[in-house]
Amino acid sequence: MLKSLNIRNYALIDALDLPWSTGMTAMTGETGSGKSIVLGALGLLIGDRADTSSIRTGADRCTVEGVFSTTPAIQSWLEANRLDAWDDLIIRREFSRQGRGRIFVNDTPVKLQDLQALGNRLVDLHGQDSAKLLLQREFQLAWIDSNADHAPTIQAYTDVYAAFKEAQRRLAELELKRSQPQTDLDYIQYQLDELNQLNLEDQDWNALMEERDVLENGEAIREALTQALAALSDNDEGTGAVDRVQVAGKQLDTLGGIGNRFLELAQRLTSVRIEVDDLIQELTVLAEESDANPNRLDYLNALHNDLQRILHKHHAANVDELKRLQISLAEQLSEAADVDQAYAAAQQALVQRRTEVFEVGRRLMQSRQTIAAGLASGIMEKLQRLSMPDACLDFTWNEMTEPDAMGIEEVTIVFSANPGHPALPLQKVASGGEKSRLMLAFKATGQGSTSIPTIVLDEIDTGVSGKVAEEMAELMHQMAQQQQVISVTHLPQVAASADHHLKVSKRSVDAATRTEVTPLGTDARVQELAGMLSGSVVTEAAMAHASALLSKP
Repeated sequence: MLKSLNIRNYALIDALDLPWSTGMTAMTGETGSGKSIVLGALGLLIGDRADTSSIRTGADRCTVEGVFSTTPAIQSWLEANRLDAWDDLIIRREFSRQGRGRIFVNDTPVKLQDLQALGNRLVDLHGQDSAKLLLQREFQLAWIDSNADHAPTIQAYTDVYAAFKEAQRRLAELELKRSQPQTDLDYIQYQLDELNQLNLEDQDWNALMEERDVLENGEAIREALTQALAALSDNDEGTGAVDRVQVAGKQLDTLGGIGNRFLELAQRLTSVRIEVDDLIQELTVLAEESDANPNRLDYLNALHNDLQRILHKHHAANVDELKRLQISLAEQLSEAADVDQAYAAAQQALVQRRTEVFEVGRRLMQSRQTIAAGLASGIMEKLQRLSMPDACLDFTWNEMTEPDAMGIEEVTIVFSANPGHPALPLQKVASGGEKSRLMLAFKATGQGSTSIPTIVLDEIDTGVSGKVAEEMAELMHQMAQQQQVISVTHLPQVAASADHHLKVSKRSVDAATRTEVTPLGTDARVQELAGMLSGSVVTEAAMAHASALLSKP
């Protein structure tokens, strides 16, 4: 439930710290006094969008903070969304004239959609236009489901409907492929043929390109190898590396008997000579292999040019990317070749999924019909208390030709307020006062509303008076035994039945208009109720009547 509401610089409110209590709270005040401002601030805490124009004139920033008591369901939601679960839930909303806004839940920043999901679990805010919800299929089905115990059936329907939508998507995809022009397929085949001609899988491209580089630089390689061989090999002057190593080795051999150190040096020179001999042999082979081969070079250059052209054409970085493209093109052609068969299979799959959706959807509809019949009886019982003894209300059901995410049924509330008149769709027969009573009857029936800790009824009693007003007041008070009820009202009967009473008023301070909210004690309540009864001139009779209203048990 809502425990406190703190508002800074919102509309006509400069600063307001308002405590709230359990039970029923009435909020009264003249038209335009600012009752809707208080509710607007509360709406910000449950996810309504902020508007910079609502920042108080002369201020740059607005802040609204609310403290709520928690429930196990709220605690579980906080934990599931990785938010701190404190003893109390603190929501703070800030926004500036520059359009920057921040939302905090227990001092952790959250997004607006997260606040909306949390707000739907905290407060049922019934505004003056909320009676229109009675005409909306989404509200009707959600309300019925909230009073039912068929969550497994809803989940089963959700699952089969998701499979049905996927089957629709797959069929549409294949329809698009079937409509693909033959010229597109011909171009795909042409691209694949180009790639196939390169023999991407069979070629060692690194070795081929290295061979091309060797042939292309053959003359330089031969010159370098010749010079290297000349430097290493024996020659007439005896200046080759081998000759010099042999001379050094012979000198060290003469010292071998003197000590192990000289013997080791001699052995190392022997190893060097052997390594140089190996180098000479390998260089000789390479020199022989480096002979010019223009035909091979032309072939490798042509292969290199083809590869570079196709890499550039497909914006590929290397051969591996071309191989992946080759596989993709082949798969596209294979799918195109089998598209008619795949399309037929997809059609059958869609028929099957559609059958499954309607099978589960009918089970869900039957469960909803059973629940709705009991709820309709409860609503008519409430309407009888609200001076509509002959009211008749029912839900009519029609199976749709195509399912949607909520089910397979169209549901319509039919209503008749008077005997002898046929029950017709609600929008055709109910007056404003009747819709107000209907909405209250809906709110007071079943368990859907009471699962939300706080309900706000904003002038739900519009268009009623007398005995009906008394019954509505009693019904609201009974609702307050199960949840916190905040009622914005112009009816003294409703205000008198509340456990707590807040008066909203406007006054001018320093040439500026301010909205104030005042908790009323017993004497002040009598005065306020008397004013509601008699108008601007409070009579003794009105005071007596007000006292009598408050004294009712």
